[in-house]
Amino acid sequence: MQQSERDHARQMAAFDQNSQNFRSLNQLMWQIPLISMSLTGGLWFGVSKAETSPFLQIGLLGLACAGNLMLMIVIHRIRYIMERYLLWFRTFNASGFVVADGHSYWTKSQIVRRSFQIMFLLAAMTSVGLMVPTAREAKWFQTAADRTTAFYDRSAEDLADRYETIDFAKAHPELATLLASGPKRAILDVGAGTGRDAAAMAALGHSVTAAEPSDRMRGVAQAMHPGAAIEWMDTSLPKLDAARMADRKFDLILVSAVWMHIHPSQRRAALERLSQLLAPGGRVYLTLRLGAPDKDRVIYGVTADELASLAPQTGLAYRALGEAPDLLGRPEVRWKYVVLSSAAPTTASSPLVH
Repeated sequence: MQQSERDHARQMAAFDQNSQNFRSLNQLMWQIPLISMSLTGGLWFGVSKAETSPFLQIGLLGLACAGNLMLMIVIHRIRYIMERYLLWFRTFNASGFVVADGHSYWTKSQIVRRSFQIMFLLAAMTSVGLMVPTAREAKWFQTAADRTTAFYDRSAEDLADRYETIDFAKAHPELATLLASGPKRAILDVGAGTGRDAAAMAALGHSVTAAEPSDRMRGVAQAMHPGAAIEWMDTSLPKLDAARMADRKFDLILVSAVWMHIHPSQRRAALERLSQLLAPGGRVYLTLRLGAPDKDRVIYGVTADELASLAPQTGLAYRALGEAPDLLGRPEVRWKYVVLSSAAPTTASSPLVH
C-alpha cells in the first residue's frame, strides 16, 4: 500500500472515530437536561414528603441546587469538547463542512448550551429560594421570641381545646375571689392566649385589655369569645410597647404562664415596664412555671428567689401566694402564684385586696 493510501486510511479511521465520539457527546449533552429534571424532580418530591423534618428538606434542596450547578459545569465542558471536534471536522473537509455560525443571538453557536445552563441555574435558584422559608421553619433565623410566637401560632387550636376546659376561678382562685366583688378595675392580661381569663374578667364587668403577640392565638380567642368586651393588642413583654398603651395605667396586671418565656437578661426590664403600667396601689398577679422545660417551645428556668430578688430593684414588693399542681395533669410541672405591688403588701387574708 502506498504511503498516500495509508495516510488516507488513517485519516478516514480518525474521521470515523471522531464522528462516533462526537455523536456520543451530542447524545450525552441532550441527556443532561433529562438528568437535571429527574434529579431536581426527585429531590423536590422528597422535600414534599419530609414535612416533619425541615433539616432533611434543607439537605435535599441543597443537593438539588448543587446538582444543577455541577450539571452547568459538565454541559459546558462537553460542549467545549464538541467544539474542538467541530473545528477538526472543518479542517478535515472544509468544502463539505456545514457552517452554522448564525446571525442573531437565537441562532448563534452554543445557544442550546446556554439555554440548558439557564434552566439549570433557575432550578438551582428555586431550590435556594425554597431553602429560606424552610430554614425559618427550622428556626435557624428566628429569635427566641419568634420561635415562641411561632409555636403558639401552630398550636393555637390545640391549646384552646385544653385551656378552655379549665375554669378561670379554678386556675386563679385568689384572683377570682378578688374580682368577684369590689370596684371595677382596669385590667391588663399579658399573654392572654385563648382569652379564657380575659373573657371571665370582662364578664365580671371589669375593663380588660388583652396583649397577645400570636396572630393565630388572638384570632382563636376572638372567635371563642366574640361577645366579650376585650380590647386586643399585638404586643408582649418585655416592652409592651403598643401605641395605645402609651399613657395607660392599670389597677391589675395578669401575667399568667408568661414569665418562663422571658429571657433572664430581660426580666428586670420586663418588671420595670410592668411597674410603669401600674396605677397607684395596683397589683401584678403573676404565675411561675416550675418544672421541666417543654421541648416544643422556648422556656427558660424560673425560680421564686430570682423574682423576689428582682422585684425590689424595680420598685415592686414581692409576696408569694402559694403553689399548686398543673391543672393540665403534667406531673413534672407545678405553678407558683405571686403578687407584686408598688407598695408593701398588705397583711389581710387576701394579699391581693387593696
